[in-house]
Amino acid sequence: MDNLPPANDPEKNSQQTLHAMLAKVWERSKSTVAGHVQVLQNARALAINSHLDEASRLRAVDSAHKLAGVLGTFGLPRGTDLARTAEEAFGNPDGMSRIEMERIGAALDELSRLVKTDDPSIPSKRAGASG
Repeated sequence: MDNLPPANDPEKNSQQTLHAMLAKVWERSKSTVAGHVQVLQNARALAINSHLDEASRLRAVDSAHKLAGVLGTFGLPRGTDLARTAEEAFGNPDGMSRIEMERIGAALDELSRLVKTDDPSIPSKRAGASG
């Protein structure tokens, strides 16, 4: 209870409660988020070797779409942008050019770094919360 604001500051108290709840949900969601990133990385590896089948491509589109939504919920707008980039690239049934694959590789590397954190307060920090 030492981190809670005085009881006479209900707005700040509500903010901290919300951030604590988001941090708990983030902890429970991290493995699912990492799984979606892995689906995207696997799809890119398949695409590089010209082995990306339709089912894998659609799985990648679905994972990217889910990531875009969930990362925004946790106050990670950069993650949402990166996931949308992947969703758009994998959404093209005609495949990706070599340049697009390089761009997606860089986006997925950044996305991976963004979501791989052991800091449970990452959502509240990214949302600009003050302590």
